[in-house]
Parts: sequence; C-alpha cells; structure tokens
Amino acid sequence: MKREAGLDLIRVVGVLFVVSIHHFLYNGFYYQVQTGWLMWAADSFRWLFFCCNGLFMMLTGYLKSPKPFTKGYYKSLIPLLVSYVLCCAIIFPLQHLLLTEKLPFSEWMNKLFGFGNYAWYVEMYIGLILFSPLINLGLGQIKSEKGLCAIAVILFCMTALPGVTPINFVPDYWTSLYPVTYYVLGAVIRRLQPRVKPRQGLGGAMAVCMILGLISILTADKGFSTGYTQGYGGFWPTLTALLVFLGLYRVNIGERAGKALAWLAGGCYEGFMLSLIPDLWAYGLLKQWHTPEKWPLLYLCVTIPIFIVSLLAGKAVHTLSGKLVSLLPGFRQQDQPKYKTKSGSC
Repeated sequence: MKREAGLDLIRVVGVLFVVSIHHFLYNGFYYQVQTGWLMWAADSFRWLFFCCNGLFMMLTGYLKSPKPFTKGYYKSLIPLLVSYVLCCAIIFPLQHLLLTEKLPFSEWMNKLFGFGNYAWYVEMYIGLILFSPLINLGLGQIKSEKGLCAIAVILFCMTALPGVTPINFVPDYWTSLYPVTYYVLGAVIRRLQPRVKPRQGLGGAMAVCMILGLISILTADKGFSTGYTQGYGGFWPTLTALLVFLGLYRVNIGERAGKALAWLAGGCYEGFMLSLIPDLWAYGLLKQWHTPEKWPLLYLCVTIPIFIVSLLAGKAVHTLSGKLVSLLPGFRQQDQPKYKTKSGSC
C-alpha cells in the first residue's frame, strides 16, 4: 500500500489543532469578556481548531472502512495500548516531580485505567474500533453513491443537526454517536473520492469559523462559554472538520516534504498524549501573557514550540513502541509504506 501525503498532512495538522485548542484552555481565554476585534479573531481560530478530533475520527473511517473483518482486525489496538502505557510511564513521573502533583499510587492507577488527562480520546477510539466492523459491513452492502450519501446525511441529521435546530428528529442521547458520524463521513469520502481544492476546503472552513466567531461575540454575556457554543459532534464543528479534511486529503506534496511528513506523522498519537506536560508547565510560566493583546505572541513562543517538541517526543515513543510490539507473538516490524506523491486513493 502506498502512503498518501494528504493523510499524513491531516495527522500533523490535527495535532497542531489539538495543541492550539489547548492554547485557549490555558491562556485565560474562557474568562475574557467577549468584545473587540481581538476577541473576534480569537473566537474564529478557536472554532477552527476545535475540529481537531473530528479530523482524526474521519481519518479512522477513511483508513479502517475497507479492511475485512478477520481474526487480526483488532491487532491494531495492541500498538495503541503499548504506546499509551509508555506515554503514561513518562507523564506520571513528570507530573509528580516537575509539576509537583503529589498523588498516591492508587490515584495514578486510576488515571491509567480510567484514561485520565488527555486519554479520553484513546478510550473513545477503542470503542469506535470495536464497533467499526458492524459499520463496515453495513456500508459494504451499499453499492450506489446516492445510498452512501444518504446514510451520511441521516447520521449527520441524528448527531449534528439537533445543535442548530429546535426540531429533534430523535431523542437527544443519539447525539453521543457523533464518532460514528465522523467515521462514516471518512468511509464515504474513501469510497467516492470527491475532489475539493485546498483553497476551497480551507477557505470555506475559515469563512464558517469567522461567522461563528462573530456569533460568539454577539451572543456571549461575558465569557465565551456564556455565548453560542457546540461540542465536538455539533453541526458547525462537524462541517468545519469535513471542509478541512476535503481540502487536505488529496493534496499533492513534493517528495521530500512528503517523506518528512510521513516521518513526523508516525508520532502524532503519542505527541498528542505527551503534550500534556509542556501544556501544564509552559503556560504557567508566562501568566503575564494571558491577555488578548499577548495571545499571538504566546502562540508563537509557547504553543508552536510545544507542538514541535511534542511531535518529536511522540516520534521517539512511537519508535520504541514499535520495537516492543515487534517482539510480541504474531507481530513483526512493519516496513514503512511507500510514499505516494500523487493524490488519489490507496
């Protein structure tokens, strides 16, 4: 299988968006009064970065949907869990020693097995993978393009549309199935291979987020959370993630840049996990920059370095995890997929 550069770009951009959404979590953004041009710009970028998890869920559907359900289908969870344990083995001591988070051993074990800190996504991903063969089986029975689009639209209406309309098509608890919606969207994109130019997808996403930023300003009483907001499965985050994904997944990148992206993309999951430590440490050092006027400087001097360091550290942990997994029965060190310079399906 040839490696698609656009998918690696989505992985790296996804981690950048994750680190960037944490920038808003730690810089005092949610406590600022929503007024002025600076807050409008901040709100717009916050909406854009908020599509981060949706990108990864769609990527899962894109990559996992064609795979047959065999006895080795769930083997992909083993490297994930090994990397998770390795990341926890790094994070917990640093939290204890560097951040002086003094907890008894039982609490650290609760964090490990309870998927604490940033690991909520790992727990969700495991459930999505366990459920995915049923989704794949259902989608495999649909041969027409119209049928695939209809399923995607139905799921979108069930999980995303209730956030923008007073009409409830189904009970509210169905909205918690939003990971399935993202998965199906990725699977449908894999099957149909729609062509969207990067400037159209990314420009459309940014335009949506600028409008949402204005709505946030106009509806907030004080802080951001008092205005118009949505969760990861909401209509606007889903639409934004879809536009970004469509704008990037077929992008054509030079061979050297593509190989660099492929190398970095290997550590995205681990980098996301490890970013917790620099997040908790670095933002606390520069509290005087926790004002709207200083946020751009904080982003360039703190958030971007956190992204780079986390990605490189994640690549190191990913490499170690791969070596450990290759020692397990039934696993071997996989060859790097050949790089693909032209856009298209795998």
